[in-house]
Amino acid sequence: MQIAAAYKKQIFSIWGNTIPLFGSYPYKTKFVVFENNKLNCRPCSKTGYNKCPKGHFKCMNGIVFDFYLP
Repeated sequence: MQIAAAYKKQIFSIWGNTIPLFGSYPYKTKFVVFENNKLNCRPCSKTGYNKCPKGHFKCMNGIVFDFYLP
């Protein structure tokens, strides 16, 4: 993500158990964020886990990719 931002490329970032508000979002470039904001268990980590602490991984499995690229 940081390399793409350095080259001013549009970024599509996918967020699971962490959130961009923790400070790791694309800088000075156009970006689209995909995340499941309907979960009360998210964020559960600042850096991410290998496994879901709740065992359901809804933060990733529940993301809807509803966009169109011309």
